[in-house]
Amino acid sequence: MNSFDDLVAAVGELGFPCIYKTAEFGYDGKGQVRITQETSLESVWATYQHYHGIVEAWVPFIKEVSVIVCRNVHKEIRYFPIAENRHENGILVETSVPASIETEIEKNAQQIAIKLAESLDLVGTLAVELFVDLNHQLLVNELAPRPHNSGHFTIDACITSQFEQHVRAICGLPLGDAALHTPAKMINLIGKGIDDWQYYMLNPRAKIHIYGKTEAKAGRKMGHVTILG
Repeated sequence: MNSFDDLVAAVGELGFPCIYKTAEFGYDGKGQVRITQETSLESVWATYQHYHGIVEAWVPFIKEVSVIVCRNVHKEIRYFPIAENRHENGILVETSVPASIETEIEKNAQQIAIKLAESLDLVGTLAVELFVDLNHQLLVNELAPRPHNSGHFTIDACITSQFEQHVRAICGLPLGDAALHTPAKMINLIGKGIDDWQYYMLNPRAKIHIYGKTEAKAGRKMGHVTILG
């Protein structure tokens, strides 16, 4: 997206609603805006003209799932169980694993993640976020070449965590067993939600992770809790 005219042309081609996304410095709902007939394109361009950006069609979907895949220098690949994600205001709120999806969709998601890792000649970790659309087809929404928030459940619920697996991959070590040993739900502690750690402490199956950030800003991930079983 190099000009305001490009933005107008893209919106005209895709129709309403659609999404403008910056191609850099975007995360947790930042760097994107939903465009409807009521949206001022002039305002969108004034806000984001200093960033490269793209316009995407709006995708009606049933749910979002993600796959964390790791590949080492010897081309060995492991992927973690497929997780189901719930967002609010563009921020991941909860991840549940295993995802509540059909077996065929699960296999397709795994194959997409493997194919991407191989085609990118990945060494390390790749998070693949996918929409399950209204026709039960998978559409890749985001790629994150790193350990990912939707994979934090692996710390407590898998034999090998995504962080250990990443180190194994980049050091050329054999990859660990990525199997899920306990079903789990990961809940992000966002902003003032960090104060809920005391509530979760009452649950004997809750594993609490506090990141040590000094200020609890709105929309900022301050920690997470993984509830096992």
